[in-house]
Amino acid sequence: PRLHTHEDASALAAAVAECLAAAIREGVAKRGSAWLALAGGSTPFAAYRLLAAMDLPWAAVHLIATDERWVDEAHPARNEAALRTAFGAAQGVQVHALVPAEASDSPNTSAVEASLSSLGVRPFDAVLLGMGMDAHIASLFPHVTPASAFDAGSRVSAITLTPDPLPPEAPFARVTLTLPRLLSTHWLGLMISGAGKRTVLENATERSTLEAPVNALLRAAPDLAIHWSP
Repeated sequence: PRLHTHEDASALAAAVAECLAAAIREGVAKRGSAWLALAGGSTPFAAYRLLAAMDLPWAAVHLIATDERWVDEAHPARNEAALRTAFGAAQGVQVHALVPAEASDSPNTSAVEASLSSLGVRPFDAVLLGMGMDAHIASLFPHVTPASAFDAGSRVSAITLTPDPLPPEAPFARVTLTLPRLLSTHWLGLMISGAGKRTVLENATERSTLEAPVNALLRAAPDLAIHWSP
């Protein structure tokens, strides 16, 4: 995968926003609409706000989170809500839920699979991922993610899991798209910032996939575009 280095956080956000805008234009021009699967977390939202301010065919654009906290629709921890806020200026954009409006006590993927099927989501036009200091991507966390979630031959689109330990800022079970579902895209990007995360990324190839899930991404996606700033 190619590493694109940017001077600072502003330049990083601008570059990623341009990549996503290009994917939207190409998707709408070639396929009539554009589907984007977008990461949560703090790093990408500056890019999302820049993207939302661009003159794009928003009425033909569909957004969905790459992963979601298993909480009700009104819960402030929900990535869907954060995406709706970030893209508030994008008139006509459609933000779709990955988790039912009323999350059950026991997380399950049947409702998620049914939702994805009903939406008719094809290969995405763009997928943007982030990475945690523990080398997780989406909600594919170290040690608790089953190997099947990385299996290229799997047709499972999403799994549920509970991070261990639970992040104190978001102590919830998760649903996440699997690696093969994330790889089903025309453009794939990884957006990270800071010296610490660059070190984690560089060291990931020396660790197993179950210890460092981002390693599975690096191995499986030679066309991955990595965007980083200090």
